Amino acid sequence: MKKILIILVFGLLLSGLFSSGQIENPDTHLRLTQTRLLLEKHDFSLPGDIGVTAHANITMNDYGKRYMVYNPGQTVFFIPMYYFINIIFENSAEIYYKAAFLVSFVNYFIQVLCVYLLFKLALAIGAQRKRAIIMALFFGVASYSFSFAQSTYEHHFEMLFILLSYYIVISHKPLKHYGLYAGIALSAGILFRNTAFIALPGLLLLLNNRKDIFKMLLGVSLGVIVVMLYNHHRFTNPFEFGYTMAWVLAHGENIRSFWSIQRIPENFIGLLFSPGKGLFVYSPTLIISCIGFRKFYYHHKKLTISLAILSVCYLLLISANFDWHGSIWAFGPRYILPIVPLLYLPIIELRIRKLFYLCIIIGFISQLLLISVNYKRNLLENYVKTRYVDDKEYIYNFNNIPYLVQGKQLIKILPKNLSKELENYQPDSFWRQEIRTGTNEQVLDNSIEKNSINFWWVRIFHWNQT
Repeated sequence: MKKILIILVFGLLLSGLFSSGQIENPDTHLRLTQTRLLLEKHDFSLPGDIGVTAHANITMNDYGKRYMVYNPGQTVFFIPMYYFINIIFENSAEIYYKAAFLVSFVNYFIQVLCVYLLFKLALAIGAQRKRAIIMALFFGVASYSFSFAQSTYEHHFEMLFILLSYYIVISHKPLKHYGLYAGIALSAGILFRNTAFIALPGLLLLLNNRKDIFKMLLGVSLGVIVVMLYNHHRFTNPFEFGYTMAWVLAHGENIRSFWSIQRIPENFIGLLFSPGKGLFVYSPTLIISCIGFRKFYYHHKKLTISLAILSVCYLLLISANFDWHGSIWAFGPRYILPIVPLLYLPIIELRIRKLFYLCIIIGFISQLLLISVNYKRNLLENYVKTRYVDDKEYIYNFNNIPYLVQGKQLIKILPKNLSKELENYQPDSFWRQEIRTGTNEQVLDNSIEKNSINFWWVRIFHWNQT
């Protein structure tokens, strides 16, 4: 009970300080809208005025019904939150945006849970308590996972359940059915994102015998079956996820080359080191973990191989995809977030130095800089000037290193926050599409959305002034 209270307090603290107070991406808006429609119409299908097919997140089945392509995990998770707000308020638009406000706090709670699980995992493999704490702090406040928690994507859920699966396997081997429990945990991750299945080979390597392997496969099959039933409900085909259909609907037949081995070398490097999407650019503190890798491998060979399989599988699969970067309009290398906490584990092999504390502080300040301004502002500024932004040019341009970009944007918006003249361009209705009541130029120049310091307690102050 005491541990639960501590986690709750830290979750409230991180959420209260660093959440933006809004949903900033259309994917989460689409999921929350599906939650609304489930409660109102008891149906997963979407009306014709919901969403934008150009975003390639909506497709149509053979009977003309529109569905989002995503798994149902986040939609179902939002149900109690939306239902609670629905009881309190009456206006439909107010209900929706109050629910969106609550949603904006969720991922920091998940971040805290992941920090705690990573700490417990380190202890389970024999780490000294102080080293485990330092390692967890590096991940918790000085990694890309901290800044990305301000986004409302479902990748944090995927990360949580993969980490939980590893924790169960490593720390609960005396339990008779630990393989089953770990498989069920991974099943939960699959309900949010199919890519959670990639963790299975690395986890199977850590199991003791064929019985445990069978139990894990049995547990994982639960999530797979639910997703297949969901696919059948939408597309009358359990193996149709809708992604290809959505991209063809949005961009035509020329987009059918989704996967290519030829893409892997360039995109693999891009995922790790590119200025606009590189993991080591967004989480430079991972360099410290690399220093401890050799000792970690010496003491934990089997676990190291398992984590290597997990990481390589994620990197190779995502690198082979044409959309490996997850869009320049999304923050950082979001698709590989699930491997981030486990990559910090080798820090437990390093002797604690005063320099580590300085690195954590500098890393934390750097991550705060990344979330101080809406990260889409720089892109919108480029788009307003040129009417077109090339993905590849943007990602590999050293002028777009996130700390430089966000620092420049922070300097631009600070005076506007002091002037107290920011405007609200959100429509006075629940979310339907990515529309604003002002032009792109107006939104860029004086909207609350793009010009407020990107924390809810600052944004609310501007709302009170308008």
